[in-house]
Amino acid sequence: MAVRRIVAIVLPQLACELVKQRGPVSPSGKAPLAVIVGGDEERRAALAAGAEREPQAPAAVIDVVDDEARRYGVRPGQKVVEAAALVAHLAIHRVTFAEIDAALGRVAEVALGLGATAAIQLGEQGGSRAGAPRSGASRASRAGERAASEARSPWGDGPYDTVWLDITGASHLVGGEEALLDELGERVAALGHRARLAIADGPRLAQALARFGALDGGRGADALIAPPGKGAQALGPLPVQALPVEREVASFLVRLGVLRVEDLARLPRAQVAARLGPRTTEVMELLAGRDPVPLLPFEVPRLIEEEVLFDEPVENAESLLFVLRGMTSRIASRLSARGEACGRLNVAIAYDRSIARLRLGDRDDDAALLLEDEERGPSLRFHVDMPVPLSDAGDLLRPIKAKLERIELAAPAVGVHLIASRIARARQVQLDLSRDRSVDPDSLPALLAELSAEIGAERVGVLEIADAHRPEARSRLVPVADEAATARSSAAARARAAAERAAAEQGEGAEQPAPEPARLLAQPIPLGRVGRGAIVAVDRHLYAIERLSFVMRIDAVEWWTPTPASRDYARAWLVSGAPSGRAAPRLGELRPSRDGASASSCGEAWIYVDRATGEAFLQGWCE
Repeated sequence: MAVRRIVAIVLPQLACELVKQRGPVSPSGKAPLAVIVGGDEERRAALAAGAEREPQAPAAVIDVVDDEARRYGVRPGQKVVEAAALVAHLAIHRVTFAEIDAALGRVAEVALGLGATAAIQLGEQGGSRAGAPRSGASRASRAGERAASEARSPWGDGPYDTVWLDITGASHLVGGEEALLDELGERVAALGHRARLAIADGPRLAQALARFGALDGGRGADALIAPPGKGAQALGPLPVQALPVEREVASFLVRLGVLRVEDLARLPRAQVAARLGPRTTEVMELLAGRDPVPLLPFEVPRLIEEEVLFDEPVENAESLLFVLRGMTSRIASRLSARGEACGRLNVAIAYDRSIARLRLGDRDDDAALLLEDEERGPSLRFHVDMPVPLSDAGDLLRPIKAKLERIELAAPAVGVHLIASRIARARQVQLDLSRDRSVDPDSLPALLAELSAEIGAERVGVLEIADAHRPEARSRLVPVADEAATARSSAAARARAAAERAAAEQGEGAEQPAPEPARLLAQPIPLGRVGRGAIVAVDRHLYAIERLSFVMRIDAVEWWTPTPASRDYARAWLVSGAPSGRAAPRLGELRPSRDGASASSCGEAWIYVDRATGEAFLQGWCE
């Protein structure tokens, strides 16, 4: 039976990283940062009331600080007023439990590409809590806030910084456990997080190693590996704070001189059990190297969503693009782990409620883009369709950038919500080793996506050959998004063309197909009655018809419609200036050039004559 192997991905600076992903933490951008975790209801109420940022109560307790704030002496557990007294320019922000859960879910989704089961919560063993909420309740949706001491305890419900991955029997697929940790570290870094990684025989053993283990300076990744069956030996050098005991119990043990886990393991079990409190059973199992706590499997959402809320309103597109660049990068990482691509990006930019209602109260422009949402208030919404599903971060950002640069914000933005929909399986392109230079298969789809956002998806497509008698109806624009239909129609068109060529080659003196115009006009230009030597006006210029060449006749085409077509098609040689034929007049005198000399031009036009009225129309040009 294979030994259970669990990876713990600990994100010690997760809350600070989420704040920095919103944008600069202060006007200078270099202020030390402290974060308060929680306050979902307070933040939602403040944003609903139209406040630019929710006020921080002086009695609120700081949960996470960055390295810069730690150098100034700010520590988790301090009150806001105490930290502000130490550092006057300290930036204090709030991160909600919903944002923490979403970030951990993204990491779990990326990690699933390397293991069988990922989890952001642990299950229960023997009816007791194993360091995480029950499976039926989400941390973000609970009714009450956690107690401050419990939220800061590494073994209570917080600090919500760990993702677990079950890699039992899977590490050999990527070259071993060390190679798996390196790959996993790169994937987490692509999401913008710094992680400490560890592998052990259970989730709590791996989490303790990742949090408190001494990292090997020679390795590039912040990772530790406990050999199979050696969990107790790996846990021994760690401080007693690595065990699932309350903070007061850990402080009492330190005062007694019990500094490390191995010191506690050498004490008599009966005396130790009397001092460990309600978690005695869990601690004794970990001291013996046993960790049977189950993982609660993380359910991957079908749609990929990214949302960023700003503490300070954003008023220009450059700042929004900075945020969207990070959001598309995280979406691309999640798509890559899934082996999928997205065909549509839905963007919602939430406006400041009061300013938006003041500025847009009497305006009707952008009515299709401006929507009112009960939770987010007025917002600017649009979507970008990909002609072909894409998964690269740069390819996803380009069409959004093209669309956003042509939109003017009606009010300061307080948040961005991005949804990747129309998820499809990503194309797998085989490596081409026969050529020195390989062609990126996504370069053309990315260009088509950018053009669709710039000029409209209905104007970007491929030409399809259609069965029709009228030349202007023999081709039509098919949207690229309908890839399957385009492929079928293209295959049918190629088959018809091959059959026509084969019939022409086999038949002696077979009738050659009628010539086709090289360029058709959007609307035919009336020419009146024409003949050799007639003068016609085209685009404010006068031309003479030097010669006409009959091409074909169609009679009562589409007779079932109210306007059946009966036409004679011909090629007409138009000249302007000094024509070669005697019957053509000298038109250069009627259209002088800029320098006063006579201008001369010619071209072969494609015209047709309506047999019902005898009037001619210019329909296009021939090569």
